[in-house]
Amino acid sequence: MPKFNRVRYTNLTDGSIAMRRWICYRTITNLKNFFVNSKSAKYLLAILVTILTIQQICFTYTEPSSPDIAQNIRGLWTYKCMKNRCRKTQFTGKDGEDSGQISLNVCKLTCGDPPGSLWPMPTGKVQIQRQLVAINPNNIIMEDEPPGNQEMNTQNGKVYLALRGSFSTRLLTETVGKPIKADGGYEFHLTLQIQDTSVDKPTLNMDESYQLKVETDNDKKLVQGTIIAKTYFGARHATETLNQLIVYDDVSRKLVMPGSIEIFDQPVYKYRALMLDTSRNFISIEAIRRTIDGMASVKMNVLHWHITDSHSFPLESKMFPQLTIYGAYGPDQFYSQKEVKSLVEFARWKGVKIVPEFDSPAHVGEGWQWADNTLIGFNAQPWFKICNEAPCGLVNPISDRVFEMLQGILSEMHDLFDISEVFHMGGDEVNLLTWKDDKEIQAYMKKRQWDDNSSLFRLWGDFHKRTYSILQQVTATSPRAIMWTSKLTGQEYIDEILDKKHYIIHVWSNATLAEKNIEQINQIRLLAKKGYQMIFSNSDALYLDCGFGGWVTDGHNWCSPYKTWQQLYSNDMVAILKDITRNEYKPEMDRLIYGASAAMWTEQVDEHNLDGRVWPRLAALAERLWTNPSTPWQVAEFRFLHQRERLVRYGIHPEALQPLWCRQNEGDCPDTTPKPRK
Repeated sequence: MPKFNRVRYTNLTDGSIAMRRWICYRTITNLKNFFVNSKSAKYLLAILVTILTIQQICFTYTEPSSPDIAQNIRGLWTYKCMKNRCRKTQFTGKDGEDSGQISLNVCKLTCGDPPGSLWPMPTGKVQIQRQLVAINPNNIIMEDEPPGNQEMNTQNGKVYLALRGSFSTRLLTETVGKPIKADGGYEFHLTLQIQDTSVDKPTLNMDESYQLKVETDNDKKLVQGTIIAKTYFGARHATETLNQLIVYDDVSRKLVMPGSIEIFDQPVYKYRALMLDTSRNFISIEAIRRTIDGMASVKMNVLHWHITDSHSFPLESKMFPQLTIYGAYGPDQFYSQKEVKSLVEFARWKGVKIVPEFDSPAHVGEGWQWADNTLIGFNAQPWFKICNEAPCGLVNPISDRVFEMLQGILSEMHDLFDISEVFHMGGDEVNLLTWKDDKEIQAYMKKRQWDDNSSLFRLWGDFHKRTYSILQQVTATSPRAIMWTSKLTGQEYIDEILDKKHYIIHVWSNATLAEKNIEQINQIRLLAKKGYQMIFSNSDALYLDCGFGGWVTDGHNWCSPYKTWQQLYSNDMVAILKDITRNEYKPEMDRLIYGASAAMWTEQVDEHNLDGRVWPRLAALAERLWTNPSTPWQVAEFRFLHQRERLVRYGIHPEALQPLWCRQNEGDCPDTTPKPRK
């Protein structure tokens, strides 16, 4: 059995690009082996040219000679920590490694209470020493301690290799393309201790806690780090925290970190999500992977994938390939099952669970045209009399063909995503009058002597009961089904139709106390009183598509204004419940809040503007869900601006929040006076 216990990054001549060169070296070695063993002459020249090209790119890097003006700019300024804020100040000392000049990165690492600009802020003990130590990027050792010192097996090896990959990838963003002085830096030795390595996929109730400890032995020139976690997922969160505490100092041109760290951490909420719609506009797998990587960096753990809608069916179906053939926007705009499985695996090791949604009985249309007797009211016009946006569409709730296809769709989704724990059933915005006007449904209801309005809700409820029964058959379990708030989740029908042991209610309703929102407010109050678990995506704070131009009319879109990062950060769901329930509030209601999800609907978004719409605002929600801070957003402002810069280094393209001058002169731009909660 192979041993995975020890990995050392050494013998790389240039610390500034050490890890990049190591990756290049491995790539060239593999190509050379293929070159030697290849029996096909036609590939030999191409392989040889590729090897020489990679060598040229990877091993001939030298720092470009800086013009005098650039050196003068670097040497003119230093940063001072004043009242927990980093301030740009003219430097009057002399150049040199021990000159006392401080870079912005180093200032952010040593300034604040606690220092380090961590995001999200840990929930437990945080002690970070302000004294920094330089580490040698060529001398990083990562060692694993399997539970009980048992022999490392293949499963354990996968877990620990994934952790190394997570840590190394982030560290690479601090070093690549930058000149680093590796000489004189301390050796960094990181030990990983995971108590249960059998937990190798994210679940809604996984243990994500961790302990991180760092100590420095100056005599041995050694920094010793230890990560202790019950599961892999807690340990990978710990590596994200540790990566935030290792920064590049452009004054000393070294990697530096605090000499002593002690952190105990775990999340407040289990469900910390982004809902991503890929039906209105197609989003490439590459863009989704980038989004998942960003989520992992701020400890978000669920991607709620709204794959299909009435607009398109971009998921490959092998049972019913016509769904994809009719439903995809184009031949290069659908998700193959191979791509989806690869994405799920990528998300798994990032600590992100992908929860797919098949929205029905409404929000169904494109892709179903070929299947007789399955659609009602598809693309009916004028659409605005029937649904919220074109094209309208509902499935036929009395058609056996519909349920036959649902069985196939859910079976394939189970194979791709494993929906045995949780599945999103959608279930909102059903226009019952569309069913009522259908002659076949009229005959069906007349035969059963269903002749009042409540009979249409019974029809709706029967559809979901039958769909949930199929879900149980497909998974051989009783998964938690998530459903959007609707009239079906109201007082008259919820008890009879939606068993709270099986259903979690996804609240998209406005949570702001206002006369126009009274019906929606009453529904949240009802859910809390009846004891239903809730996921919040209240549109008055967590809808990321709001505040842009209307796409079916002039003016702004329906949920304007734009939701700022401050609104996402301030969306305290316990406070919302207290406001809504008032004298009926009970502390046990807090446990009904499973978490929250920002919603990225994509009528006006595709992969080219996705990053800016999602980031950095999603990071604000990440701290709300991980930490549930009691302090207002003003306290987090400077840490949040620094986190935005981390996202840029990770290859994400977030919106800019302020002029760069404001970041270099903290406190001079925003009004950071905390306001009382209304």
